[in-house]
Amino acid sequence: MPLKKPIKPVIPNLVRKIPPSFAWINHRLRSRQFLLDFEPGEFALYLFLSLAADEQGLSCWQLDIMQRTMPAFHLHQFHDARDALMQKRLLAFKPWNQNDPDSVYLLLPVPSMKPEADHNL
Repeated sequence: MPLKKPIKPVIPNLVRKIPPSFAWINHRLRSRQFLLDFEPGEFALYLFLSLAADEQGLSCWQLDIMQRTMPAFHLHQFHDARDALMQKRLLAFKPWNQNDPDSVYLLLPVPSMKPEADHNL
């Protein structure tokens, strides 16, 4: 997000550069106050999927690999976080096959405003 007034870097020779495998998180999660409604598990899952997604927001994961990658996540916490992100219209997923725990995940565009239903949760 651009600043209104340029600020000089604190340590000029250590300014970050965008690498070829850059992952991004939309600043509207903060500026539109979506983060106020995030549980820690939701934030962790969103961050993980953001780091893993391609430029369209897509990533494919086997559930057992996700659990090994994020060992602090218990299966019920993962499902709760996934369901909450879907309810907030920030995530979609589709199992590879019927009743398959492995899925394709899609980070959805962050809405310009939080959906009305989410204000009353």
